[in-house]
Amino acid sequence: MFELQRRSDANGWGLVTNGAHPGYALTDLIPNGPGTSGLSWKMSKVLARFFSHSAAAGALPSLFAATSPEATACGYYGPKGVYEMKGAPAPAYIAAKAKDAAVAKRLWEVSEQLTRVRCGE
Repeated sequence: MFELQRRSDANGWGLVTNGAHPGYALTDLIPNGPGTSGLSWKMSKVLARFFSHSAAAGALPSLFAATSPEATACGYYGPKGVYEMKGAPAPAYIAAKAKDAAVAKRLWEVSEQLTRVRCGE
């Protein structure tokens, strides 16, 4: 999102980019994926009662990012609760590595190569 915002600002595209994560939303993603065995899977089933929220609640940070007048360029949103696992949408933690401009630029370039789609600089 940082690289897309940088490119939008540099080229006058007029975009506002931001991101979101659902927290620990109870969906069928994990049960239907590769992570359904072992101790961590069993622990997650027990902990889900206390630290998860519904799939609908998990969608709220994305809806906030996309529609709220309070959402800002390069804002990142997730649940407000403990470890951002559940709760109302709020600004979320952004790791320093996610803000590395050189890495973002390289990821953009590799994505262009792999997709054979080029967006202006």
